[in-house]
Amino acid sequence: MVQRNLDYRLLKDRRNEYGISQNKLATACGLSRPYLNQIENGGVTASTKTMRKIFNQLESFNPDLPLSLLFDYVRIRFPTTDARKIIQEILHLKFDYMLHEDYAFYSYQEQYVMGDIVVMLSHEEDKGVLLELKGRGCRQFETFLLAQKRSWYDFFE
Repeated sequence: MVQRNLDYRLLKDRRNEYGISQNKLATACGLSRPYLNQIENGGVTASTKTMRKIFNQLESFNPDLPLSLLFDYVRIRFPTTDARKIIQEILHLKFDYMLHEDYAFYSYQEQYVMGDIVVMLSHEEDKGVLLELKGRGCRQFETFLLAQKRSWYDFFE
């Protein structure tokens, strides 16, 4: 970790720059607002550990940090009965690596599974193919997206 200037004057300036109230920062750090106020005004000298904790928490409020998004559940229905096409052209996975099962949920007839990535198939055109990724399935698919040099954004595009 880069050594930061843990000066109390910098703390107040940066907090104001980020538009964060003392109360919000104090609550996030597990400190009282009056104690944080005393630190910012130089009335109390906080330990290096406490100052690091405050600055680390303050950085999480940095408006210039990029946003990150974490999908935990994805369910997409495709209006086709061609599961092979969905697996190969949309997911970019090898169809032959998928495990075929003669049962599925939600009244689908069969499913193709790779780990926790599930592609369900119905022979009824109106149901089509259903992709379901629960928590671990999302993490596993993220790994495939990373290997394919794609992102969730690219996938949904």
